[in-house]
Amino acid sequence: MAAALFFKHKRLLLVLPRQYGGKTELGCQIGVDYISHASTSKPAIFLAKDRKSAKKATREKYERLAPKEIYSVNTEQVYNKRNRPATLYIESVDKDPDRIRGGTYGFVHWSEAAFAKIEKGETIISVFDKVVQPTLSLLDGYALIETTLNGKNEFHELWERHEEFGFHRLLVSLGDMVKLGILPLETYEKVRSTTHPDVFRQEYECEWVSFTGRMYPEFEVETHVDDQMPYPKSWQTMIYAVDWGYHPSATAVLYAYVLEGVLCIFDEHYEHKELPIITAEAIDKVKRKHACRTAGVSDHDPGNNEELIRRGIEVANAEKINVKGARMQVKEAMYFGFIRIHPRCVNLIRELLAATWDPKKENELDDTQDTKGHFDCEAALRYLIRKFAETEATAPENNPHAAADTASAAAHRIARGMV
Repeated sequence: MAAALFFKHKRLLLVLPRQYGGKTELGCQIGVDYISHASTSKPAIFLAKDRKSAKKATREKYERLAPKEIYSVNTEQVYNKRNRPATLYIESVDKDPDRIRGGTYGFVHWSEAAFAKIEKGETIISVFDKVVQPTLSLLDGYALIETTLNGKNEFHELWERHEEFGFHRLLVSLGDMVKLGILPLETYEKVRSTTHPDVFRQEYECEWVSFTGRMYPEFEVETHVDDQMPYPKSWQTMIYAVDWGYHPSATAVLYAYVLEGVLCIFDEHYEHKELPIITAEAIDKVKRKHACRTAGVSDHDPGNNEELIRRGIEVANAEKINVKGARMQVKEAMYFGFIRIHPRCVNLIRELLAATWDPKKENELDDTQDTKGHFDCEAALRYLIRKFAETEATAPENNPHAAADTASAAAHRIARGMV
């Protein structure tokens, strides 16, 4: 259906559910087909929401769709070895979109457009109008813009103004797929029962959801705060996340471990006007106290992170792309009971109760509602769940022969495949 509309009208805005329908697959396949024709002399371009997604498309799509005997594939381009001018460039629209200005393309595929992280004061519409559209004009080229929905953000404006830019539109929800007979009802019910209702409405039913009020209404002190939560055991992996701040923001550190699929946040560190050397000492103290394996993630601050590394505190850069997506992941974890918090984490609890969606900025947090900082613990929680939600250590098996003779203990280990 989408392909028929695309080839008939040349420009298509396509909205399909997350992981269903094959919207990105369709665009990548069209791109490979475009450069496969001997008559093709002008290039095509694939635009991802960020550089990481562009590399992922190379790995998961183009290396599979473009046979090595015919095409050369890397993270920057796919080209036809038999017709070198027939090249599909791989780019992203994040950071400075002006860098993709210029050139002439016969086909443009913009993937997950609603999640584009465009900077320099530009918008989805301005990037299309000033950067993408001029590259198509000479050849009257084809344009496919596909995405899953991300609230009523800038993509919604493009959707509403589609005729102005010459686009036809197609939106097919998960429910529509059931009605069309291309998806079993059982699959639909399974996805609905295992997904947060707001996430399901937006990303599977393709509704233009606007979030208002409390950001985390799923969080309830009676349900999610556990005063019986123990400290991590020596065999567990202690994970921590750091959001650096000074003033008016605070430096916030959350300490946790994962047990039976539940993120257990057992302590926090929260201070204003704190030098990174003091934060490093605080993390090191907790690390030595619990004497278990550790893994950490932090906000992108090279100088502060270097202070941690100098003290033997391992830390990786936090995943900061798609902030709203991380918040939805937190909401889902709370909804299904996969987060527990010890009451000593007073600042995290306070922020989860106070955090609200900004009434004027779609999908953003209203920082004015935090009287102590800028929801710094909430940021640390996002980093934590994005990086370590599945970091669970396995408890060592007790050897019932440990107190017996050495030969019996060794025999038990061999039988259990432990040596």
